[in-house]
Amino acid sequence: MNQAVTPPSPVRPELPTHRVREASWSARLIALVIFAPALAVLLTASSLTANDEGIGTHTQLGLAPCGFKSSTGLPCATCGMTTSFTHAADGHLLTAFVTQPAGAVLAVLTAMVVLVSGWSLASGMSLVPIGIALWRPRVIITMIALILGGWLYTLIKTAVLQ
Repeated sequence: MNQAVTPPSPVRPELPTHRVREASWSARLIALVIFAPALAVLLTASSLTANDEGIGTHTQLGLAPCGFKSSTGLPCATCGMTTSFTHAADGHLLTAFVTQPAGAVLAVLTAMVVLVSGWSLASGMSLVPIGIALWRPRVIITMIALILGGWLYTLIKTAVLQ
């Protein structure tokens, strides 16, 4: 007589609800300092009209055209970022990615920052453990590689379109 043996279910740790109840004002202040600028970036991007050329949207903010591009004729590492953010903020993620892949990824990450810091602001959850987890060489190197990869893409796209 063979009976099926059910393995014991893994023990799940309890959620730290006491942290929410004992939320400190300092945790909320840190969340606000992160939440407000990230939200401002997305709101600003959503208020702009994306430049059809894929770069130069930032001039709507009163900023000068890219000095690197003016000097060399080549786009800089951040050319297309504002345009990409504008597309992403308008919900056009594919267009944002085609415009400047690093900009699209950074726009999505910025939206995630707004969500997580907003939750922290409301609940009092500390963002310090998340910050510690992200402040690692591999994360920083990945971000640098993302920006350099986006720049390479923009350089290739510019060469192909000219």
